[in-house]
Amino acid sequence: MKKTILISILILAAVLRLYRLGEFPAGLNADEAALGYNAYSLLLTGKDEHGHPWPVNLESFGDFKPAGYAYFLIPFIKVFGLTEFAVRLPSALFGVLAVLFIYLLIKELTPSEAWAYLGGLSLAISPWHLHFSRGAWEVNISTTLYLIGIWSFARWLKVKKLLYLVSCILNLVASMYFYQSARVIAPLLGLGLATIYFKDLIKYPKQITVNLLLLLLLLLPLALSIATSDARSRLSGVGLLADEGPLNRVKEFRGHHTSYPLVNKLLHNRPVIYSIQFLKNYFDHFGGNFLFVNGDVIERNRVPETGLFYLTDFIFLFMGVLSLIRNTHPPIRVIWLWLLVSPVASALTFQTPHALRAQNMVIPMTIITSTGAYQLLIWAKSKKKIIFISLIIILINIYVWQVVRYLHQYYIHYPQTYPSSWEYGFKELVTYVQTVQDGYKQIWITDKYDQPYILFLFYSRYPPQKFQNNHVLTFRDKFNFSTVRDYDKYHFESAPWEKVRDVHSTLIVAAPEDIPEVSVNIVKTIYFPNNQPAFKIVSN
Repeated sequence: MKKTILISILILAAVLRLYRLGEFPAGLNADEAALGYNAYSLLLTGKDEHGHPWPVNLESFGDFKPAGYAYFLIPFIKVFGLTEFAVRLPSALFGVLAVLFIYLLIKELTPSEAWAYLGGLSLAISPWHLHFSRGAWEVNISTTLYLIGIWSFARWLKVKKLLYLVSCILNLVASMYFYQSARVIAPLLGLGLATIYFKDLIKYPKQITVNLLLLLLLLLPLALSIATSDARSRLSGVGLLADEGPLNRVKEFRGHHTSYPLVNKLLHNRPVIYSIQFLKNYFDHFGGNFLFVNGDVIERNRVPETGLFYLTDFIFLFMGVLSLIRNTHPPIRVIWLWLLVSPVASALTFQTPHALRAQNMVIPMTIITSTGAYQLLIWAKSKKKIIFISLIIILINIYVWQVVRYLHQYYIHYPQTYPSSWEYGFKELVTYVQTVQDGYKQIWITDKYDQPYILFLFYSRYPPQKFQNNHVLTFRDKFNFSTVRDYDKYHFESAPWEKVRDVHSTLIVAAPEDIPEVSVNIVKTIYFPNNQPAFKIVSN
């Protein structure tokens, strides 16, 4: 019976994450295409899109990102081809794996099997976790690796076997090869565990020595890559210090009073203002609107009119916090540590609250929420049987309605409300362009939608060996990103009619607003799911 419950929860998690995975999200965003094409390039040539052999960090759009996901994709692309399904499948599978390991972690932290089932079920249907399990999100794999690492440590606290401590180190370090934020979160989790459980660890000096040596060995390639490449560029583009707003406020405040310059500098300076900004960013991630009502402001990271948790989860979260505060069982401190650490990496950037960078919050918060639900059920069970049964029926109906509503928003309204956030239309566009490109000297494509060159490479399966040596990246913009303007006969640039009308022997793919309605030879229009035009294609 126990195995049946767990298997049922895992099947539910798999169905929710795998159903029509190649079609929803509708489209393929540029980051997904970059991961897929770089894996394709590594598979065929042993180099990434820019010709770097077997890199630790991929150069993508001028930015350097951990290459772990691309390497992990290679066998999936070998089997399924360069498709949306293949690119997203690893994230979906790791999403299911997370459901299993949150169940196992709660079993290590508590004596209750029912509590663990509730945790697994809560994560299986979680909007936050579901959303980032269904795209090629590196963060989702990192979150699962944290989870396996924390479970390994919790297991070690019970049995003190070297294997579990090694597993903890392996998974925490592995997460750093998949996602940038993990390079902040994983060390903080590791140092936090070492500090909180120092008295337990110090009793096993041989195990500590082995793991320290393993840690140094595993981090060496990462350290060398960061030292010898521009892998730190991402932080300089989106990091907190890249935002000049706080610094401008310092100048403004200093201008309010100039009589006491020394006091002025002591009160209004960079360390003070950026510390205040960091704290604001940090606590933004615990806001009710962000967690339960509207979610992230970035369209790609949100589903319309839906929070990251269900509305009723707020009640159980509150009850869970009260319950865990009273719980003095030592392993429970792992959950508080994770919760406190989880938004730190996101808070170090100037775009907050950020559901993607703080996605690992979903694990400790789901554990706390399931704790509240468990305590409510325990209370009801101690009363009359009719109260317990009635509560079960009410909760099932409430959550079935909320899950159905979320899925309706995701599959029906999400593609129509935010169609451009997933670069919808490029698959149809590339297919059409390939059928007519031989009749033109040049193909001019608007760059309105993110990084169009990588989507053309992906959908056309353009030979990586030809691209690696025949393209040039532009100079980086203020966010430290760059792009490719030209390869082969393709040119990627904004295409207002005033700029392109005199460019002849060219197929022009423009944003609808850039092309006049009359006196233009529009050969095809590609539409978003909401029937609004995405591209107008002009034969010139």
